[in-house]
Amino acid sequence: MVKDISEIFLFKLFYCLIDVLPLSFALTFAKILGLINFYILKIRIGVVIRELREAFPEESEKEIKKIAKETIINFSKNAVEFCWFSSKSIEEKNKYISLYGFENINLALSYGKGLILLTGHFGNWELAVQIIAQYTHKLYAVAKKQRNPYFNNFINNIRTSNKIHIIPQKYAFRRIVKAIKNNNIVLILGDQNAGKNGVFVDFFDKPASTYPGTAKIALKFGCPIIFFACLKQTNGRYHLYLDKPIFLKRKESLEADVKNYTQELTSLLEKRIRQHPSQWFWLHKRWKTKKSNMQKISPKS
Repeated sequence: MVKDISEIFLFKLFYCLIDVLPLSFALTFAKILGLINFYILKIRIGVVIRELREAFPEESEKEIKKIAKETIINFSKNAVEFCWFSSKSIEEKNKYISLYGFENINLALSYGKGLILLTGHFGNWELAVQIIAQYTHKLYAVAKKQRNPYFNNFINNIRTSNKIHIIPQKYAFRRIVKAIKNNNIVLILGDQNAGKNGVFVDFFDKPASTYPGTAKIALKFGCPIIFFACLKQTNGRYHLYLDKPIFLKRKESLEADVKNYTQELTSLLEKRIRQHPSQWFWLHKRWKTKKSNMQKISPKS
């Protein structure tokens, strides 16, 4: 209890400090924090470097460490920007972001079958979701419950204030279906290790356990999918790209279609990550679940 209260006190202090700073100062502060972590604290730096070696075996150690440092700095900037942008109006946010393909959301919703917005922990996904939610008022996002209940409530209140409808993970499937049937937008981040609940598809030429939910829902309910990415530019601005809607069609068995489409969607994300490797969240263990171990657990797979 004391630890939880201390953590939320420090975070709120950090949040309030960043909120009142000019954005340029806040981002300079973020870069310093990232460099301190990379060179001194080294929190999860080993994981980042190991994951990058797995993904880019052809790259030199010097290049791997360069991408790793940029990754840590970008992560720090994302955290700071979440605090800075969250309290700002849509007009203020628009000064820092350019939208490309936003009309595709209206096109997808015109079919009346709902919409899945798909991305990964890539670029500044939090800012993108705030922008889309504030424009449409139709965006639902599944929120994983945080260990610290005070932090969990604080973060979800921030998201709700930005017109994001929160779906608790405990009730995720039922409420996702309800949102889709009411022609709303559901956000899915489809890039983390899915453990025993996933299907194995290739990600950077290695089998990775991947959540199949996007393909299953799209096939069952006929809702379109739009892939999006909110990418930081060298001038500090963001470009939010929204692709044209994708409709999945049944071709083989449901199991085969789900796996094939999960592979296609994963490859789409991988292509973007290869173009901007330092903007993906290399801090998590993407290949943690091994296919050989899964086969030992479940001989029928």
